[in-house]
Amino acid sequence: DSVCRYNTEEGLRAILMQTHDNGDENLWTPAAMARQIQSSQAIECHKIVVGSQDKMAHPTQALQLAKILQTGDMTEESGTYKVMEGCGHAVPMEAMRLWREDVLGFLDK
Repeated sequence: DSVCRYNTEEGLRAILMQTHDNGDENLWTPAAMARQIQSSQAIECHKIVVGSQDKMAHPTQALQLAKILQTGDMTEESGTYKVMEGCGHAVPMEAMRLWREDVLGFLDK
């Protein structure tokens, strides 16, 4: 809600255009960046956290990113993919304690 109040329609449209995958024509989409990260072998493991109410990166899109970066099982039980209930796009700000505990738990593995 606050994102809509503090941004122009033009600005929000630009953000949405940048964050949706239109194939390989845009190298800055989340899926394209994930493929670049995966191909560079810059990460050994990952954690995808998404809000259940996220309008910019729906949980199914986040699961798709997790599959692109796959380092194993993509379930909430595996710890590599997590949906934070009731949160939107800014999970670390909307549920900071839960997010922090979840990330610290992942890092301790």
